[in-house]
Amino acid sequence: MNSNRKSKVIILSFLFLLTNSLLIGCNNGDDLQVKQSSTDEVEIDVKNMEQDLSEYTNQIESLQAQTEFLNEQNQYFINVIKEIIEDFSDEEMLAFSRSQFSNDLQVNGETVPENGKMAISSGNVEILLSEKGLGYDFLQPEWLEKGKISGDYIDHLLDFDTTNWTATGRDGTVNTARGYEKTNVKAGERISFTITDELKERLNLDTNLIQIEVN
Repeated sequence: MNSNRKSKVIILSFLFLLTNSLLIGCNNGDDLQVKQSSTDEVEIDVKNMEQDLSEYTNQIESLQAQTEFLNEQNQYFINVIKEIIEDFSDEEMLAFSRSQFSNDLQVNGETVPENGKMAISSGNVEILLSEKGLGYDFLQPEWLEKGKISGDYIDHLLDFDTTNWTATGRDGTVNTARGYEKTNVKAGERISFTITDELKERLNLDTNLIQIEVN
């Protein structure tokens, strides 16, 4: 009886050791598969990144080529314009210089219509007068000045009560804007001011009086 019991214990111990060995072997195999899988994923990611980088490089080179072409084309047009205006009379030159500058009067991003009347919602109000110039590359300084509206363009807004208004503006290479902004404007309020005849002409308005009604 004792002999049989000892035999069973030995057999069970052996089976236990064998099972552990198999389990350890399986785990090691799994680790190798995981490591191989991770390596493969890294290689795929690197290849994808290299492909993306190549595509980005091609796009940049294409954009650089387009930019160079546009710069060359722009310079060509500038040279052509300079040659043409050499034969202009003073009257023609003045008209051309003025055509290279434009002004725009906006209230909350909307251009003031020809009749000078606007209706806006209550809240914040921004009134901006902008000036855009296109002739800096081919007009001489004297014609640039003659082409612009006279003096400081913001001074062409007249009878504007700036009480409780804050000066605002935007600066750019070609386009600049100056004006005023106000917060918490109530429904029923009316804002009005006038503009000079020169600005009226530049804006192609029918009136010098600007009237803004807040709803």
